[in-house]
Amino acid sequence: MSDKYYKLVAKKKTKDAPAEKQSQEPKVKISKRQQAKEMLAKLELWRRIKWPIIGIGSFLVLFLIALGIYSVAYGKTSYRNVYVGEINLGGKSKADITPLLKPSADQFLKSDISLKYQPETGEAKEYKVSSAELGLSYDLDKTVNDVYVVGRNRNIAVSFYQQLKTLFIRYHVDASYNINQDALEKKVSDIADEVDVPEKDFALKYAGNGVFELTSDKQEGKRIDQDKLISDVKFLISNIKQNQISFKPQIFRPQITDANAQVGLAKANKILAAGPLTLSNDGQKFTLDVDTIAGLIGSRPKKKTMEIYIVADKNAKQVTGIAGQIDKVAGNAILAAQDGKVIVSSESQYGAQLDQDQTKIDIENALMARIAEDSTVNTTTVTLKIKKVAPEIDSAKLASYGLTELVATGTTNFVKSPANRIHNITVGATAINGTLVKPGEEFSTLGKLGKIDASTGYLPELVIKNNKTVPDYGGGLCQVSTTLFRSALNAGMKITARSNHSYRVSYYEPPIGMDATIFDPAPDFKFVNNYSSYIFIQSKIVGTKITFEFYGTKDSRVTEIGQAVGYDYVEPPAAVETVDPALPVGTRNLVSHSHQGASARFHYKVSKDGNVLQETDFLSKYVALPEMWMVGPSDPAAVPAVDPAATPAPSA
Repeated sequence: MSDKYYKLVAKKKTKDAPAEKQSQEPKVKISKRQQAKEMLAKLELWRRIKWPIIGIGSFLVLFLIALGIYSVAYGKTSYRNVYVGEINLGGKSKADITPLLKPSADQFLKSDISLKYQPETGEAKEYKVSSAELGLSYDLDKTVNDVYVVGRNRNIAVSFYQQLKTLFIRYHVDASYNINQDALEKKVSDIADEVDVPEKDFALKYAGNGVFELTSDKQEGKRIDQDKLISDVKFLISNIKQNQISFKPQIFRPQITDANAQVGLAKANKILAAGPLTLSNDGQKFTLDVDTIAGLIGSRPKKKTMEIYIVADKNAKQVTGIAGQIDKVAGNAILAAQDGKVIVSSESQYGAQLDQDQTKIDIENALMARIAEDSTVNTTTVTLKIKKVAPEIDSAKLASYGLTELVATGTTNFVKSPANRIHNITVGATAINGTLVKPGEEFSTLGKLGKIDASTGYLPELVIKNNKTVPDYGGGLCQVSTTLFRSALNAGMKITARSNHSYRVSYYEPPIGMDATIFDPAPDFKFVNNYSSYIFIQSKIVGTKITFEFYGTKDSRVTEIGQAVGYDYVEPPAAVETVDPALPVGTRNLVSHSHQGASARFHYKVSKDGNVLQETDFLSKYVALPEMWMVGPSDPAAVPAVDPAATPAPSA
């Protein structure tokens, strides 16, 4: 480059240098007046914001102080506004919280959860779910702790938030509980199985020979939201809230993919491929073959998959059939009184009963385990759970029954009874014979006699109904109940049900007013065994007398039976004749003799060691009945005379 260029550059630098030097010189100083103005502006700004800042600061300080006081005030109790459901547990100590929760929890566990199915079209249905079905129980100790720790979290920020919230609004805590989740899901699944109309999607079809196929007809259906229903049930449980849950179906379109359908098909065929299922116990063996198992397997859409399940009602039917071959009624020991002592005349036998509920579960578990991963359940054999059923009267326990002596007897006479009446008395006495009544148990005559008709050996006996003579089964059984009544009185039993006949019956007098009528289903004769020992009842029929003997262990009771007294006697009305066109002209048959009406009473008192066990007056009122005749049509040529030797129809 030329020297001229260098000179120009140098000259330019020299020219710019004063500017650089000028920029490094100090700035001009602000005047005192300007400084004063700036200070005044700052003071004016502070004057404007001072009180808002002081106010906000004071509020925060006071709030923190109040929160501290709140925390101290509730130091030994739960914070305010803490709720479990609708139960206010705020400000309560741990000891006070449990008594507030327990009644509601107990009531919830006793009550059923009501699930009401309400479709937009079609029939509504209601389902009841008990706590026992769900294995539901409340953990009140944990719930109390959960309530108490609100506002006392280890995280200071969480504690601050919880305390702040409880100051102004409700803070809800869920009740802690234990539940069988599988049982809840199964219950909801069973409801779905009943009400759902599945969209026609891929489904199983048994082709025989141990093989399932797929059907592919498709159309829309309706299904309930099982997850939501389970969530709603848990919400009620956690809030201890007894409300009805209403649910409705949703419309669904077929969703199972081809791939998932093949997966479901493979699972179903895998169950069958595992072969038969053997059910056994102590030498008894039952086999569910592959065809039978196929009948138990069902499929249903579940989201985009095909769910394989065991059809509950079909499973139950199989189990019921097995139970019919296993169950055996226990045989009671037959007791008899001999020489004043009760002995065993025939030994008792234990019965057997299949646990059907458990068997259904075991079958389902065994079959479904065939497609489960890492299952330890035996997939080919189920051990049946069979319960031993003890007899009500166990010969091995005779000594514990306390049947050491004759406690009381009662006897009535059925002289002049017709043959059918005697037969029915005998059948009834035999049904009562050998009865063992537990301490505190109520004995029912009708309950022990059972069905009264030809199938149980009773014969028809003539009775009066609607002015007609008609046969009826069991005529004469009031002789049995009346004899039992007198035996129970003599034993000092607590009489709980007794009715007199509507009219006086010669078989039971004298004394008047000590009869007890029965007629299925009512009235009945009942008494309670108020002894500490069992009472064994033995019947005896000797000649025309029936006797019931009560065996047990005597105690210190004193029984007072007052003399039966009759009063307010009423003479029978005039004879009544009823024409029967079926009878020959002039025939006269005496249906029943006249009965004098009356009232009767006797006093009954049983006391023991200074305590009155029962004291009452047994009152009876008998209506007066006229002499009853059945007559044929009148013969104008002759007036028949009354036949004094006519045989009356027997009384009850």
